[in-house]
Amino acid sequence: MARQIQLRRGTESQHNTFTGAEGEVTFDITNKTLRVHDGQTPGGVMMAKHGEGMPENADYVIEKQTPTEANNYTWYRKYKSGWVEQGGIWKGSMTCAQGMEANPIVTLPILMSNNNYYANAMVQENYTLPMGMQLFNNSIKFRFGAYTVDRTLSRFVWTVCGMAA
Repeated sequence: MARQIQLRRGTESQHNTFTGAEGEVTFDITNKTLRVHDGQTPGGVMMAKHGEGMPENADYVIEKQTPTEANNYTWYRKYKSGWVEQGGIWKGSMTCAQGMEANPIVTLPILMSNNNYYANAMVQENYTLPMGMQLFNNSIKFRFGAYTVDRTLSRFVWTVCGMAA
């Protein structure tokens, strides 16, 4: 037979005058929640129940997308505050003459509010890192300065972070 474990428990008013030991967890039978004690604070700290007690300034993901072939292998996480993290894999074929730059374009799944954002790309297949990127019409233009011997570009991973429109 399984063993039963019971926590020290009491009403809200009993808890408010009780100082539990450091690390002690008790059960508040009035509010149906747990309280965690630090050995100093009367009443301890009441743990939030699901859907309750979320601080006003808490930021959390409200919308997301995982990369699939249907969405061009793009992903994003949009937060309550408007912050967005997004990225993907650009796949294509671009050839560049010597001394010229290729300018592949990525369309963002989430529009950015302005040009105050962070962008990064990692080129695969022995290419160098991008020299620069710029936001225009909520697309990203990536500029690369060096290529493999055949001067072709076929794949890179990108990320953009900032405030959504």
